[in-house]
Amino acid sequence: MAGTGDGELESLVAELRAENARLRAAAEASAAASAAAGPSAGPDGAPGGSDGAAAVGGRRRWRAGRGRSGASAALIVVGLLVAPLALVANWGQTQLVDTEAFVQTFAPLARDEAVQAFVVSEVMTVVTDEVDFEQTTGEVFDAVGQLGLAPAANSALQALKTPAALGLQSLATSVVTDVVRSPAFADVWEQALRVSHRQLVAALRGDPAAALAISSSGELSVQLAPIVQAVKAALIDQGLSIAEAIPAVDVSIVVARSDSFGQLVLAYGLAVGLGLWLPWICLALLTAGVLLARRRPVAVLRTGVALGLVMLVCGIALRIASLVVVAAIAPRYVPIDAAGVLYDTVTVRVSETVVAFAVLGFTVALIAWVLGPVRPAPAVRAAFASGAARLRSYGDGRAITTGAFGRWLGRNRVAVEVLIGVVAAAVILAVRPIGTGRIVLTAVVALVLLVVVELLQRPPAPAPIDDAEAA
Repeated sequence: MAGTGDGELESLVAELRAENARLRAAAEASAAASAAAGPSAGPDGAPGGSDGAAAVGGRRRWRAGRGRSGASAALIVVGLLVAPLALVANWGQTQLVDTEAFVQTFAPLARDEAVQAFVVSEVMTVVTDEVDFEQTTGEVFDAVGQLGLAPAANSALQALKTPAALGLQSLATSVVTDVVRSPAFADVWEQALRVSHRQLVAALRGDPAAALAISSSGELSVQLAPIVQAVKAALIDQGLSIAEAIPAVDVSIVVARSDSFGQLVLAYGLAVGLGLWLPWICLALLTAGVLLARRRPVAVLRTGVALGLVMLVCGIALRIASLVVVAAIAPRYVPIDAAGVLYDTVTVRVSETVVAFAVLGFTVALIAWVLGPVRPAPAVRAAFASGAARLRSYGDGRAITTGAFGRWLGRNRVAVEVLIGVVAAAVILAVRPIGTGRIVLTAVVALVLLVVVELLQRPPAPAPIDDAEAA
């Protein structure tokens, strides 16, 4: 009430209270008169007149409101059930279609010690299968023994065959380990990831030429040939010419086995088709449910809490699934520590999204509580509005005012607040990768903007009360 004195404000409040008391007394008198007269009956004895029409209208409104509440609840429940599917579909669409996203997810594996040890073991298996170190060293020692050495020297030379073979194998292992732990290995790993991703898409599409394949028994294999070729080149650079015997083989590592991999082909098609649109469908269902609700602030509060709880359940499910998956693939296919790293790497993005949407749900619930009718939020808002009014009055006394902009903002305050909420939701849903920090920052910025709107807006002045009506 900028520009209104304290005396005039108190007088206006007193007039409003008097008018309210007069209207209440008139309503009570009318109700008492209707009760004393009794309901009028129609020709068939049913309640008639205005009371009957009011009763029928009341029942219709009650039924319509009940149907509207039921539809609202149904839409919200369906939206909450779709939410986990939307997360998985969006993750699948991103990881299975976007090569760069796939590489960014799996590239850090090249620096993990457990994965490096697993790769060294697999590469050395390939090397030892193709190079017989004992035979190679034996041929060298036999050739030296034919040079006419003394019997004692020849015996000593023959005794060194096995240690020499072991030393040569140890040197090869050291070279492979150095290669895998070198910064250059990350580039080779990234190249292998790119090739593997293309092959994964080809395998899911049923391409018979795919290097990454899903077998009928549910085994998932990754192409290892680029790493073997890099190790072969490094061995040759170290002077181990015997490495030239390593052929360009098509070697794969079985990284996982599961009966559900057979369903992955179908999941790929669903992920590509629904990954982009299912999150928006989920949002549309939740929004429609809230808009249909009779008490929208309460509906937003309950929907936010429910969404947060659903995401918490999804997070628990991901942790339980890690135990199941690791037990299924370790130690038969990969060591248990490497299996845990592989699972965490595969699910890191979806886990981050689950946490982010849990934070989003509880943040929305908190905002809805602050702006809704649930106590003590109304008292807090009233205190804030009173403080804002005092601040505006203080500014008016010192010729500090928002003027026409403030009056426009006061008339369109609700629309501006809704626009702020819509923009904040769009930022959270559209920007990738989604994260808890971005959600919290967006919520804080939105709350600050709402506070600024409340401080800058100038509420419209109330219509003056006619003295004849007050009498």
